[in-house]
Amino acid sequence: MTMTLHIIPDWHDYSMILPEFNDSIHQAQLFLSQNQQVELILVDFLPNLRGILAEKNIEAVSTWSVYDFLQQVRLQAVKPVALMDFSWPAGAQFIDLPDRVIVRVADAHYATVWLDMLTRSRFERIDLMSDNQRIQELMIDDRGFVSRVTSFDKENHSATKVDYLTPSGQVAMQQDLETGHVVTKQLWTMQTHFDNLSQVLAAALNDHLQHVPETDYLIFAQSQLTQFLVKHVSPQQPTIFSYQAQRTRAQLERHVLLEKPEQVDFSVVDTLKQSEIIVKHGYQSDDMMVIPPYVTDIKASSQATMPIVPIYWSAKELTVAVFSIVSQIVAHYSNVILLVETSQNHEVYDDMIEAASLSAANEHGLIDENSQQSYKARFQFLPPQNEASRQRYMSNVRLLIDLDDIPDHHLQATALTYGIPQINRVQTDYMVPGGNGQLVTNDEQIPTALHFYLDDYANVDKSRVVAIEMSQASNEEMLWIKWQQVFNKIKQGGHQK
Repeated sequence: MTMTLHIIPDWHDYSMILPEFNDSIHQAQLFLSQNQQVELILVDFLPNLRGILAEKNIEAVSTWSVYDFLQQVRLQAVKPVALMDFSWPAGAQFIDLPDRVIVRVADAHYATVWLDMLTRSRFERIDLMSDNQRIQELMIDDRGFVSRVTSFDKENHSATKVDYLTPSGQVAMQQDLETGHVVTKQLWTMQTHFDNLSQVLAAALNDHLQHVPETDYLIFAQSQLTQFLVKHVSPQQPTIFSYQAQRTRAQLERHVLLEKPEQVDFSVVDTLKQSEIIVKHGYQSDDMMVIPPYVTDIKASSQATMPIVPIYWSAKELTVAVFSIVSQIVAHYSNVILLVETSQNHEVYDDMIEAASLSAANEHGLIDENSQQSYKARFQFLPPQNEASRQRYMSNVRLLIDLDDIPDHHLQATALTYGIPQINRVQTDYMVPGGNGQLVTNDEQIPTALHFYLDDYANVDKSRVVAIEMSQASNEEMLWIKWQQVFNKIKQGGHQK
């Protein structure tokens, strides 16, 4: 049976970058794979939306954007703009840099035109300058028009107002950032003044939901904004909240309660630990289900045939003590390469590798420049990777290390799909100690766990057998079955609004 599922993501942080490891993205991918109809109801300003859909392979979804609705945008096709599509003062000079174009007029900095952060293939915004101070930011929609203009105070450099424009350049909506008040003129409502932007979004969303069948399901990515919207819109459709740790953790750190509006019929949580945390906030566990966002269908790995043994280490919290333990063990295996994904500065670890390389000998026991360079090349530091990059790395590595107190569920799920053994600090659903991995609760256990997999490839093979069996619990078919169980529970509960 084909359904139409309406997903309301929380993408306010992604106006210029891609959402990574995001539950809404993976839910859309799953539903499309099961031949369901998917509509993304977008309540965030997303001038690069077409890039998000293409990069995440979900172009088959239909979309309704509250900002398109408010700004009277009906354009669909991507249309990059060129510098000459804008009017520039006479004598303007253009200086090309890798990520921007500097525009100078009469020997003064007139503007900076920025390339997009993802591909650097299109212009995404323009900063207009006066006396070397930014006075306006022009955001360029990927359909070829300036969609938002933010004005700044020259004295304190703070933003003062935001104009949201129609494709023809008319102001469709203006927000005073000092008071929060919004002024707009719309055909669908007589109201022209709102106390804040959230009220406008709620009113527009409410109008859209009047045209959505009351039997369709709404899946809101839980956030402070979506909680506000659900309360103020009171959807007539069955409503599901999707909780993901990367959002709820940030809310809890700000001491924000994970409130569940009474209009929500059911909740989906990404991990068992998250469900336990949410239950502590007063939730009933009988209207909640744990459904991981990441599909774990088994994929082929090329590592078994490779003479080189890459190890992938996810290290959001890297310490000298732990790095010393791991690097010393790796040094004993000339065919092992250590890839460390971290956002931390790694100069201290570079120095440790440099010092150790001074005594690094070749296969003949000789120490020379080549043996030292070869040793250093076996330790590679990577900045935080996106999903696509991680997939490429994990298809070629022999072992995953995740020793952070907050486990990386996406990376562990990816390791499971490739049958890669894991050495983890925290127990998760993606690793069974002694099965497809080793649990190390203290640093002294790390050497034993590493030697277990590096000394005997048979242990890697055994891990893969266990991983294949484990992957069935969160493969594509099983995750879809769990979602169907949610829909059935809502029906059995007698959804009425």
